[in-house]
Amino acid sequence: MPIGRLAVDESITINVPLSRLFGRHLAIVGATGSGKSWTLGHIAENVASLRGKMIIIDATGEFRTLNGARHLSFATEAGEPKGTTVVGIPHFLMRESDRNAFLLPSAGAQLPKLREAVRSLKLAHAIQTSSNAPASHKAWVDADGLIAKANRNISEFQRLLEAYGSDVEKPAAPFDITLLSAQIQNECIWPSGKVGNQTNAEFGGINQNDVGYVSSLISRVNDLLQTPEVMNVIDPQTAGASNVVSEITTWLEDDSSPLLRISQRNLTFEYTLREIVVNILGQILLAKARAGQFLEKPLIVAVDEAHQFFDVTVGAEHATSHLHAFDSIAKEGRKHGLTTCIVTQRPSDLPAGLFSQVGMTIVHRLADGRDLRRIEAAAAEIDRSATRLIPGLVPGEAVLMGVDFPVPASVHVQRPAHPPASDGPNYALWNR
Repeated sequence: MPIGRLAVDESITINVPLSRLFGRHLAIVGATGSGKSWTLGHIAENVASLRGKMIIIDATGEFRTLNGARHLSFATEAGEPKGTTVVGIPHFLMRESDRNAFLLPSAGAQLPKLREAVRSLKLAHAIQTSSNAPASHKAWVDADGLIAKANRNISEFQRLLEAYGSDVEKPAAPFDITLLSAQIQNECIWPSGKVGNQTNAEFGGINQNDVGYVSSLISRVNDLLQTPEVMNVIDPQTAGASNVVSEITTWLEDDSSPLLRISQRNLTFEYTLREIVVNILGQILLAKARAGQFLEKPLIVAVDEAHQFFDVTVGAEHATSHLHAFDSIAKEGRKHGLTTCIVTQRPSDLPAGLFSQVGMTIVHRLADGRDLRRIEAAAAEIDRSATRLIPGLVPGEAVLMGVDFPVPASVHVQRPAHPPASDGPNYALWNR
């Protein structure tokens, strides 16, 4: 792949073998306005010309100018190119850690009730959608679609779970999230006593003390359900949006479409939704990679503003969740044909060990001392003279470093045919 021309002699073109560029992950770093977005745009255009496969997770919407790309946008298509598909990501695709990052249940009383409520709602959905569910099973689901356990036989409930176990225990089993707060209250029942010695033991009635313990969780759930900016994303069928997982799967099977851009431009920052959505996407892609889907045709995933999405911990002191799907991709994705392209203006905010997984780094202008030290520590081959060059690089100029560049090379990166929409404001308009 042609990257650009040598800075000291522009008659010399710098070409990098694809196995060296992407084989051990790629990082593009640089301060705002230094040209890192142009570099990613140029690389994406070359991937398209080589009929490769590349996904760009676009945090700000600046890559909407990509020509020939398939465009997906969360929440709404406002400001997106014509033909953009509005997508969401169903809430039931979240792992428990993602759901906990949304709802922040305390580990003591709230987390067990939340787990039981989700399991009960999955059971209710399985019963309601079963074509041959007997009346005795349907009797457990009330008119609102809830599982009412209070004063019901425990053994009968256990047999019910066993009957629908394959549907209930699946991590991605569907359920109605709009019923979650009511079902949490249904789980607040008195202890049943010596269940092991009483085959006909019953659940107790509603325990108001337990209801008090989970009241803050119920409030958070209700607040979530009343936030359309969130519900339109995590409940896409109701909002009339497509399922992003289905769209990705369809795109992967389409050899005529090399680029897929997933825009987060219109995603709200509430409930750490952006971080959770990117983490789910990473989990889905890693699962496909582990299944061997990318061994014959490798996939590149570029993550813009990557410092927002690697090694993220969300929540308060009593309830934290770790979102590290892309950290796992950086560690094991290479052997499965899944490579990341990390794009960031703050390399010092990325995990310290991440750059050890990167084979090549394209460094644009950096001035912050912490960022420079992180780059210097990650690339043992760089010398102090090269480090001193980095703060003075002009826009579009970069230093190529990595295991395949024993001596850092300064290049002028080739301008993409369709530059990203990353220009700053035009203050000359003030005078008109």
